[in-house]
Amino acid sequence: MAVGAAGEAPPARSRRGGRDGKQQRDEAGEQQQQQQQQPPRHKKPPAVAAALSGALSGALISACVQPLDVLRTRMQADAALGARRTTAETLRTLLAEGGARGMWRGTGPTVVRLSLGAGINFVVLEKLKAFMLHSLPQHVPGQLGFLQAAMVGGLSRALSAAVMSPVTLVKTRMEYGGTHAIHYRNTWHALSTIASAEGPRGLFRGMGPTVLANAPFSALYYMFYTKMRHALAEEGRPQVAVNLFSGLVGATAATLLTQPSDVVRTRVQLGLGTGAAGAGAGLGGAWATLAGAVRSGGPGALLTGAAPRIAKRSLQTALVWTLYEELVPALSAAWLSVVDSAQSKAEAAPAGRGDEGQRQKQAQRQQR
Repeated sequence: MAVGAAGEAPPARSRRGGRDGKQQRDEAGEQQQQQQQQPPRHKKPPAVAAALSGALSGALISACVQPLDVLRTRMQADAALGARRTTAETLRTLLAEGGARGMWRGTGPTVVRLSLGAGINFVVLEKLKAFMLHSLPQHVPGQLGFLQAAMVGGLSRALSAAVMSPVTLVKTRMEYGGTHAIHYRNTWHALSTIASAEGPRGLFRGMGPTVLANAPFSALYYMFYTKMRHALAEEGRPQVAVNLFSGLVGATAATLLTQPSDVVRTRVQLGLGTGAAGAGAGLGGAWATLAGAVRSGGPGALLTGAAPRIAKRSLQTALVWTLYEELVPALSAAWLSVVDSAQSKAEAAPAGRGDEGQRQKQAQRQQR
């Protein structure tokens, strides 16, 4: 009996071992499935790739939509001088004054502003986005929340708008071309003339309204854009169409909400502000200009030039982001390939010299 019991014991352990092995395999399978279901960790593109993608997309698209900016600036300036015209009337006036070529006034500073500004904006945005995703909790893993997206978009745009404020001033003045316009030969001539005539501080005339027009716009835009993009992407739609549609909707909503700040910015930078604002005052003068616009033209004055600005902002922002989303993966891969190749050559050179030294030592030992 004892022998029989001893003989029956191993099968019992074998059955327990089989159950334990099956349980371990099941647990390993569940862990693998959970890892597959987890959202991929956000990979921040290299700063060089983000800057180049933003600069190229900004420069190309801004030149294409420049006539809409000229039209908007002229409408806002004329309204400040008491000449209120519709979009069609302003367009006819511009064509009569300078022809089709005049619709591209200020393209030089616009390209400089959008290319450099977009490069700064996208680099800062990607760094802030990576920080938010890796350091702060998200309601949906791998996606920014509403407030997080607004903060990322607003802060990155505020920085780029402040840095590029002198170029924005030059762009606005070169676009105007009206009776009170100051004519400059090019962007550098305009910057040097303003600095000598108005002092270095004059280069930052209207920086407050510029930041107030751009930072809230980008905060609202990026919030709308990211949410719509994730929602539409889950439906299996083409990525380019998703990026373009999300950009159009986000830009339209953000443009309407920030139009009053843009009206104030144009008046201040052209010296058409109310009281001290006309001399380039800060935020206090901007508020005075805002109040003066409402007194002279009613609340509707704060929406002057909204039609061309909506068209321009919607097309420009949507196209810039769509082109950026297409460029940044390609440029990131190209940049990482160059970096990897350089590192491989750097590592191979010392290794090659070390192998040659070992062979020489072996040859000397053999001769001895």
